[in-house]
Formats: sequence, C-alpha cells, structure tokens
Amino acid sequence: MNWHIIFYRLQWISIGISILLLFPTIYSLFEDAESTPAYLFPSAICIISGIILKRFYQGSGNFRLREGIVFLILSYLLTIFICAIPIWLIADISFYEAFFESTSGLTTSGATIFQDVESLAAHLQFWRAFIQSIGGLAIILLFIYVPPIMGVAGLQLSRQESLRIQSPGTHVNKKTWGVPQIILKILFLYIALHVLSSTWMVLGGLGLHDAICHSFGIWATAGFSNYNDGWAAFGTPFLEWGAIFFMITAGTNILFLVRIHGQNWQNIHNESEWLSYLVVVFLLSVSCAMCLNYFENFLDFKKSLRDGLFQTISMITNTGIQSQSYLDWPVGAQAILFLALFVGACTGSSSSGMRMQQLMVMWKYLYSLSRRVLQPMEIIPIRINDKTVGEDVFQAILGLFGLHLLVSLLGGFLLTIFSELDVFSAWQMVLVCLWNLGTGFGSSHNSALAANLPDLAKVLLIFFMLIGRLELFIVLLFCMPSFWKN
Repeated sequence: MNWHIIFYRLQWISIGISILLLFPTIYSLFEDAESTPAYLFPSAICIISGIILKRFYQGSGNFRLREGIVFLILSYLLTIFICAIPIWLIADISFYEAFFESTSGLTTSGATIFQDVESLAAHLQFWRAFIQSIGGLAIILLFIYVPPIMGVAGLQLSRQESLRIQSPGTHVNKKTWGVPQIILKILFLYIALHVLSSTWMVLGGLGLHDAICHSFGIWATAGFSNYNDGWAAFGTPFLEWGAIFFMITAGTNILFLVRIHGQNWQNIHNESEWLSYLVVVFLLSVSCAMCLNYFENFLDFKKSLRDGLFQTISMITNTGIQSQSYLDWPVGAQAILFLALFVGACTGSSSSGMRMQQLMVMWKYLYSLSRRVLQPMEIIPIRINDKTVGEDVFQAILGLFGLHLLVSLLGGFLLTIFSELDVFSAWQMVLVCLWNLGTGFGSSHNSALAANLPDLAKVLLIFFMLIGRLELFIVLLFCMPSFWKN
C-alpha cells in the first residue's frame, strides 16, 4: 500500500474543505458574528493538516485500485468529521449527533436529528444544505476521477461510459476533451443548474436564502429543508412543477448531459438508460395520479397528476422531499411509491441505491433466458446504450442486489434490538439510510427519523449511510485481508 501518495492527495481534500468553509463563515459574519469561530476553527484544522501532509508526504508512485479505495474512504471520513464540527459547536448537540447530521448531508441521505430545523440559525441552515450539495458533487467527480473504483460494484457499464468520455483524445463536437475539461464542464453545469433552480424558486415567492438551500437539496438528490414540513410548507404549484423538472434532470447521468452539450439530438435514441428512466417515471407517476384521482372521485386530475409526479420522482431519484404526507394517500398510491423506491435513477447521477441501468441489465438478461428456452441455439446479445453487455455484468449486479437485501435485513434486525422499533419500521429505516432515500414508510416517513433513537441506533444508521454511499462491494474489498497484502 502506497500511503505516501494517499496522504499526499488527502492534502488537497483538506485544503478544499477549508475553502468551502469560507462560504458559511462569510454568511455568519453578516448574521451572527459570534458563531464565526465555529467555522474558522475547523478551517484552521484543515489548513494545518494540509501543510503537514504536504511537508511529510510526497506524491510519488502508482495510484492503483487499492490506493484509490483507501483514498475514497478516508476522504469521506475526513470531510464528514470536519463538516460536523460547526454543527456540534453551534447547535449545542453531542458530537456523534453532529456526526450523524454531517454524514446524512454528505451522503445525500436527508435524514436528520433535528425535529425543529426552523429554530436553527440561518447560516447553519445554509451549512446543512451546502454540505449535501458538496456530497452530491463529490460522488459525481469521484465517478470521473476514479472510474475503476466505481466499476467494482456491478457498475462496469458506468465505468465504460466514464472512460468513453474522459479518455485522452476523446472527440466531442469536433473538440478533444480530457479529464480536466470534463470536470470543468461538470462544475459549470452544476453551478448553472443551481442558479437556474434558485431563480425559479425566487420567482415562485421564496426568499433567496430558502431558494438557495432547497436548490442544494434538489441537485444533490437529498432531502434537507429549512422547514419542519419540508416542501409541504410551500404548497405552490409553480414551485412544485419546477421541482418536478429539476428532480428529473438531477436523476439523469451527468456525463450524458455534458456529452450532449452543444451537440444535436440525432443519437438520443441510443441512450436506452435515459429513455427507460423517462418511461418508468411517466408510467409510475401517471399510475399514482390515476389512483389518487379515482379515490378523490375525479375532482381534480391536474392536482392529482402534480402530486403523483412530485412524490414518485422524489422516490425514484432518492431526493426524499414531500409536498404532503403520502401516508394519508390511498393504499394503492402508497404501493406505487413503495415500488418506486426500488427503481432508481440513472447511473452517473448523485442518486444512490439501485440504478436504472442495473435494472435494465437484469430485465434484458431474464428476457434473453426466456428466449433461449424457445430457441436454444439463438445468440441474443444484451445491449445497453448501444453497447453489448456480458453475463459477468449481470452476475455482479445480481450479487449487488442480493447483498443490499441481505445487509438491509440484517440491519433491520439489529436496529429492532437497539431501538425496540417494529420490524418493518426498522427495516425501512435501515433501507432509507443504506440507499440514501431520505424518506420511507412507517417510522421512517419523518425525515427526523433519528431524533428519538438511542445512541447506539444512531451509530448503526451512520454506518449504513456510509457503506450505502461508498458502495457495498467497495467496503467488502476494504475489509478483505487479501486487500492489504502486497
């Protein structure tokens, strides 16, 4: 293990966090100067750590798969620890509760320990929202920067997509793009989308502070809000229609958005994952809307359609925001929303859990098996985004799904013991954290799901949020003894 190159690269993570801490520091200076040291202190820690790492470690040697995995895990742990310090100092809570809040933000889970977020200082509300935006962008950039890592967990298709667009000499619209150009394109696109959605929300009647904070949440597909009732506090069709469009876009592969920038749409029919994503979103949303409209005696289909679209897309993209309490909806509509939890958005977005591309591979492989029963000699290739996929990809995805199911069931069993919740609520709570959903059913319907849990249960949920964001296969590799052998 080349620890020198790992710690050498960690200095840039440390320096980067110190720069990001400038934003809430400046905000607090104008609102509450007494809270400013709470942001300056962790920023100073990051700068000193970066200087020490640069002084004692050199970036020589190969940055291989093992080093990449260790670097990824240490980067997340370091960032979560530093981001938790301002929450701990300002909100007057225990450090492990602040660590839970920081973990939830950076993993884009959306779960919180605050039952009254409206009582928090505005600069702390901004910091909570900002760290989830950092987490959403981080998982996308790591997907570009360390493609072999993200290809371990059954995501070889994503790896191919990443390599295709970032390979040296890649031609896009008669231009040659490398990794730095792609990262700059993503940063520009990410910021532009934030500005667009914030402007839309301001036009819809929100203040600038609320508009910026909720834009952070949407593009990170996370669920933090400045209001105890979340999006239900607004109840404005203009805002909800905008959120529907933004959530659909946030669930799209960021590499796909970059690649079509400045190009024509002639080859859009080859993007099978994105088209399948739109079709599934449409079918589930309309089904939910029809169910709502039927039980409301066909009074207002437009409102039913808006409610169905909003909540279904929120579930599919793992955003986890709510325009109203869907537990009061008919059982049929709730069943559709429960199904949406297992669908997932596009690979290459900040969404977690199962991805649309993985589900497509599973479906096409099962379809090819049924065809082989009728025509044993026929060769039926599995194609995704106009590329052939081998059986090893299907096996990896099937193993990943089984592993997720096994870990969630085991976690639900442990959480039932630690918290005395009923089995279904405990399993749902673990699934919400493991897949970074933000909301679920039963006791996990409330985003402040961890507020009243025992300390040991909170620590358990922190663990599941981390392994869910880092991918279970990566964590398994990290825990294997052979991983640490030369």
